[in-house]
Amino acid sequence: MEPPMPPLTSTSSMQEGDLGLFLDSLGIELPLDDLVLADEYLVIRLNSLAASLLEANEDKAVLLSYRIHGKVFPILIVFLRGDNEILFCHSSLLLESYAQGTFILPILRGAIEGLFSKSMDDMLQTLEPSWADTSLFGHLDCGIFWDTKPDMKIVTDILLETRGNVCAIPLFPSVFYYNNRYDQHLLEAVLYDLGDCRNVLVLGAGAGLEAICIALKYGIQVDATDINPVAVANTIAACRRTGTENLVHAWVNDGLDGIAKTYDAIIFEAPLPTRDGLAQDPNRYDFEGRLLTKVLAALPDHLTADGRMYLMSRPDLTPYFPATGLQGEVLRYFEENNSLAIHKIWRDCT
Repeated sequence: MEPPMPPLTSTSSMQEGDLGLFLDSLGIELPLDDLVLADEYLVIRLNSLAASLLEANEDKAVLLSYRIHGKVFPILIVFLRGDNEILFCHSSLLLESYAQGTFILPILRGAIEGLFSKSMDDMLQTLEPSWADTSLFGHLDCGIFWDTKPDMKIVTDILLETRGNVCAIPLFPSVFYYNNRYDQHLLEAVLYDLGDCRNVLVLGAGAGLEAICIALKYGIQVDATDINPVAVANTIAACRRTGTENLVHAWVNDGLDGIAKTYDAIIFEAPLPTRDGLAQDPNRYDFEGRLLTKVLAALPDHLTADGRMYLMSRPDLTPYFPATGLQGEVLRYFEENNSLAIHKIWRDCT
């Protein structure tokens, strides 16, 4: 007779907490524990918003979980992309750090191996019966990056100075990779100009590094918003990892809509204006500059008397600048042919 499995505890690791943030941002609710139910696969269909954030085709996205002794463990998000040819994508959620450890992990690994050992038709039948006749092409893993660490010097210097270490910060699917030259240039141009600021807003917070660096450098409260709920969840996870959860307040918001507060500084790494209607990624592109135009029009009402916005965008803001109410200058050009610039914008009080 096999020894009984130890009772499942309620203790969770930080990584499990981050996973919970990610699932919550997608609007996924796991069923409550029920000890009378048998161990089995459990498939939850993702809603339209969650599917769109993953760029799933026609809302074809599901969460695969496995129930063990009544408790549901999420192990895999599966979604389909493409038009005529469908790309099979998945995001692996299986955690080495499940609090239940060695008793649970082998069962979950077996569940994954059992799924992928099936024929393609049977696997699709398990995931979603309506996909069974889908002709699949290609394979893509869009997993969570759990072990990535900031590697930009300006960020690592602040973390080492204030926290004593550079910790891993997860990166969730659909959030722009935070070790990039855009964040680096923006922080280098802006960070040391914020010493007189007490109220700062970061628009388009992404994974949250800009907000965290400002909060740590000056010990001030920082607001951080993003239209992508997964990015907001990523910011909250990053704040937990860096001990700034009491300094950074993050929430989902579209531009400056509905924000009544005024700020000494607003930081905005804006998606780039484009006329290409096929550029669908809202993290990177702003069709016809509609978002930028709306934000700049509303900006005077959201700056204190000496407040300013630091904006990364195209060098020429003329098509998006309001006729009155603002002045601006370029702080730094970068990229080949000076195709990007960081602007300082303030209220025109003349």
